Parts: sequence; structure tokens; C-alpha cells
Amino acid sequence: MKVEIRIEPGAEEKVVIFTDRLTPEIEQLAARLREQPPDRITAYSDRGVELLPVAQVMRIYGENQQIRVQSLDGNTYTLRGRLYEYESQLACRRFVRISNSEIVNADMITGMDFSFSGTICLFLKGDVKTYVSRRYVSKIKKLFDV
Repeated sequence: MKVEIRIEPGAEEKVVIFTDRLTPEIEQLAARLREQPPDRITAYSDRGVELLPVAQVMRIYGENQQIRVQSLDGNTYTLRGRLYEYESQLACRRFVRISNSEIVNADMITGMDFSFSGTICLFLKGDVKTYVSRRYVSKIKKLFDV
């Protein structure tokens, strides 16, 4: 079996398997590749391209027609792509949508404040505060058995 890796700046990660026939081993390899969530996110800052460990990502949100990511150290970076793409990639890493424009890392939530109006204020590590829209309140309550 030949393995070839090409690095192309700005290219989306993609794996293509060329074979003369489909074998159980190739099916198994393809299944493992599909299941494996990314360990890092490619983000852009003033310093250039940076690879952020997914474990350091607190939240990903839309702002001014751009997708932003806030890391545990408080820095904010720009992402390329759509929010729903990151949501589907990171769903198995405990990222959850809290509004139409934001997903958060559930492992970074340190507390919640329930208001009388039906919204939830989430407190994240690093003194970050964000709000769950009413549409996603039931999803958050179910996630945390509240």
C-alpha cells in the first residue's frame, strides 16, 4: 500500500483512497478515518496560521460575518468555514450549540444562572459569560440533567 501526503496551504483536510477493489480492510480504514474527530483547529490571527488544540477551545461563535474561536487563554482567532461544519466535526468532543451563532465546549462550563425569562446564562472558564437562546434551553437542560 502506498501512502502519499501533500501539504497545500489553505486546503481542507481530505483523504482519498485509490484501490482496484473494495476490501474489508479498506472499509475499516475509511470508517476509522470518518470517526476520528480533529485534535486541532486551524485558526488565523495577526501572527498568521495557528493550530489550536480542541481541548483549549472554549467557544466558537459568529461575529461581524466571521467565525471566531475563543481559546482558554482568552485569545480570539478567526476561522474559515461555517459554524455548522465545526458543530458537526466537534459534536463528539462535547461541543453543543447554544444559539444560532454560537457553540460552546461543554467541558468549559463552570456554572449556570437560570433567569425568570427562561434564558440561561453560562459561565465558562476564564470568567467568560454567554447566553443560551430560548430555542436551545431545553437541549442544555437535557445535557446537564437540569
